Amino acid sequence: MEWERNILYGIGIRRSPLKKGKIWTVFLFLLPWLVSLVVLWYGPIIYTVVLSFMKYRLIGGGRFIGFKNYINIFQDRFFWLGLRNTFSFIVLYIPANFIIGLFTAYMLNLNIRLKGLWRSIIYVPAVLPVIAILALGKFIFYPYGLVNTFIEMIGLKGPLWLANPNLIIPTSVILMVWQCGTAMIVYLGALQAVPSQYYEAADIDGLGKSQQFFQITLPLISPAVFFRMIIDLIFGLMIFIPSLILPAGNVPGGPGNASLFYALYLYEKAFQRFNIGEASTLATILIIISFVITWAVIKMSKRYVYYEV
Repeated sequence: MEWERNILYGIGIRRSPLKKGKIWTVFLFLLPWLVSLVVLWYGPIIYTVVLSFMKYRLIGGGRFIGFKNYINIFQDRFFWLGLRNTFSFIVLYIPANFIIGLFTAYMLNLNIRLKGLWRSIIYVPAVLPVIAILALGKFIFYPYGLVNTFIEMIGLKGPLWLANPNLIIPTSVILMVWQCGTAMIVYLGALQAVPSQYYEAADIDGLGKSQQFFQITLPLISPAVFFRMIIDLIFGLMIFIPSLILPAGNVPGGPGNASLFYALYLYEKAFQRFNIGEASTLATILIIISFVITWAVIKMSKRYVYYEV
């Protein structure tokens, strides 16, 4: 049948005299993936959207209430506070992870001694549990921790990193960027894929290293930068654990709810107040925000991302 041939051609199987039994064998191998896609991905998303229109609790079931959950959420100041804190984290985290990840990749792409050892040292934090990184970071940023001790050695007074509402999010960013090893690996692979003849031609034309970086390197690794930007954006929208681990006094959300991230507010709604309806509303709104921002970034990428043909 024509539709069978079109699907096979779309997934990379060129037209050939396949018998009908072989065609259905291909679909049989695809069936587990299709079932998992529907049951484990789209199914929960659709169910979450349905629950967002219900007054639903873990005990007592639920009933349909229309858009009342959305009205309640939009009138809740903690919803807007969680959004603001989350986007504040994203605005700081994405550039920081990009700069540090690309800088370390660029340096490790040079001909330096013990290059493999340095790559391993930088990548190790990326495979450690986030909770372990944050627990160590909390010790480092304590009032009498390693950071403040060093600051006092140069004659300054160290701030209260984990108790100051203005510093808790930047501190969270610093510790999360500590796991820049994943970004470093992506950028390193992109840098090594840049053809050397471009740099040779640039040397002949008299371009300096900085000009080569901005006119050759960045355009050619822009697909990798775009990929990491999308990944970091989604990671930032789901940021959660730092607001539980880092704040002084182990108060979730930090001083004055300064690190009450959106995902933490959703967690509290679902698993502390057991208000599944409003928690599903928050999750649905987060899905919409993620989709809209990702779509906008992909649309804008056509101007800035260069793909070699």
